[in-house]
Amino acid sequence: MDYIFCNISWMKYYNGITREDQPKHGGHLLKDPSDVFEKDNFRDFNGNCYGYVRTGGDILLDKHFRSVSQGAKELQGVTVVFTAALSEEESRIVGWYENATVYREMVSLPLYEEDYLYFNFKANATDCTLLPEDHRTFSIKRSKSSTPQKGASKSNIWYAKSEYGRTEFIPKVQSYIREYEGPKVAIGILDNLKEALPMENLSLVSYEDLLKTADDHYEEEHYKEAVLYYQAALLKEATYDAGFGLANAYCQLNAFSETIRIAEDLLATFGESRELIELLYVASDVILEKEKAPRYFRRLNELEGTPLSDREYYDYLNEVTDLFRSYGQYLR
Repeated sequence: MDYIFCNISWMKYYNGITREDQPKHGGHLLKDPSDVFEKDNFRDFNGNCYGYVRTGGDILLDKHFRSVSQGAKELQGVTVVFTAALSEEESRIVGWYENATVYREMVSLPLYEEDYLYFNFKANATDCTLLPEDHRTFSIKRSKSSTPQKGASKSNIWYAKSEYGRTEFIPKVQSYIREYEGPKVAIGILDNLKEALPMENLSLVSYEDLLKTADDHYEEEHYKEAVLYYQAALLKEATYDAGFGLANAYCQLNAFSETIRIAEDLLATFGESRELIELLYVASDVILEKEKAPRYFRRLNELEGTPLSDREYYDYLNEVTDLFRSYGQYLR
């Protein structure tokens, strides 16, 4: 098993910067967090987590891993361990990816308008573990050297290739990961929400009240809670409103494939509406569904009374196709 260790900023959830979750280093808030791209390292983005570490250049896979051919662009099956500094002398393990793919070059994945997802690693969200702050107990002393004999390198990315690293440190980390049975921060959206329901006696709550509670949660941007109540409402009555609310809430949670699945079921059952076609277009565009996105884009413009010319349609089709060729592999 190959290991890579990454020194990143300390955060609680790594699911975007919020008022309650600001990146820190050595216990101090960063003055300018605008380029802290590891802020999303444990965000479930359509079933995957995408990890970032500031490297200062390419990750030279063929230099650090014997199994890799010269110039290889990626390495699969790696355990990526993320650490963050408590102080200048000590870091803690905050989480890890198992069965991850490591990319030689950092990937800049275009999302919406000027928004990008920057990453060096990708793993299935079910293979990613983030520890609650009070359970980050695996302490690593920081070396003063960039090539330490003992302790962690001060470099942002390191491989524990010293004799101490190979014979003592990595085996300790392996055991820690294998034997960890403590609490974990919930990451996988579908794993946590798809079959879950609100913790209340649903037989005593009407469909109308469940739907209103779901809508209220959605308006307050509590999207996970909204999913729970939309699902509960659907158990009472399989309506368009509850189904559309569920699909829309999943879209806000970056569960785009699930959004498309639910929305297409609604389309088959209730027929099309402008809002439903728009949702299908948005979700399929983000994950570069090169057959669906152009179809829904064309139909949306027809419903809005501004049908596309053939040239406009094929310009968009070619754009999505080109993006898929460049980035589709990262979204699978």
